[in-house]
Amino acid sequence: MTTNDMDPALEAIQFFANSANSVRVFEALANGVTTSSTLAERTGASRSTVARILDEGESRGWVESEGRRYELTYMGEVMIEEFQTHLETVEGAQQLRDVINQLPEPARELDIRHLRDAEITTPSEEWPQAHFKRALELYRTGETYRGLTQIAPEIIVRTLADGVERGQLELEGVIEAAFIEELLDSPERAAPWHTFADQVWVYDGQIPVNMHLIDGRVVLWFDRSGGNRVRGEGLLESEHPAVVSWAESLYEKYKSEAEPFDSTMLPEA
Repeated sequence: MTTNDMDPALEAIQFFANSANSVRVFEALANGVTTSSTLAERTGASRSTVARILDEGESRGWVESEGRRYELTYMGEVMIEEFQTHLETVEGAQQLRDVINQLPEPARELDIRHLRDAEITTPSEEWPQAHFKRALELYRTGETYRGLTQIAPEIIVRTLADGVERGQLELEGVIEAAFIEELLDSPERAAPWHTFADQVWVYDGQIPVNMHLIDGRVVLWFDRSGGNRVRGEGLLESEHPAVVSWAESLYEKYKSEAEPFDSTMLPEA
């Protein structure tokens, strides 16, 4: 497509991109037939602004009127719906702007629009352990936990074990066989695993993400350095139904390919 071919499309996009009022008016029109005065009340735009938007919309074939009543044409419905989709995508990308390039590969399957409200916690000079503090808070207060894990820092394992011992936390998880092998030579590190070993599945291969489901909330660790392995240098949280569904499916996929952990292999402390 040449630049000249793109000009009409870019001009159409600019109708919305250059004016939040245009977006608001078309969103209001998407709810059904209405008047210009009602549109002004709903959007907070002046009547003259609404009149200008309606006039331009009619000239483009996106709006039609009968007397004082206005409604979107099918073309108008398509234009505002597609622009809203694009806007939500940009909002999602901006929400993740500092970390989007470090999302683990499986998370890139997600529609970025579903991460518009994601909570991001990353380390800083003032709070170098901010992400760990937030994660521990979630683990300490959670009632259900499912984990898909490459590696498990000892402080997190002990926090989870404490919740299970107190009868507060219902836990199960899938972890890489390579990490379990490391535990077999370390009675001290293995000690808290005895608490929930019968609820652990071992995956003989590489798990591509550290991802946990806590009380219906997805907790995704990512590596800000951009490496292939997730080392837990930041945290993303989301309760969006589509993100939760994705996480549940990913967890079940790896669990179905894993074997129950033989807890008798763990060394005694």
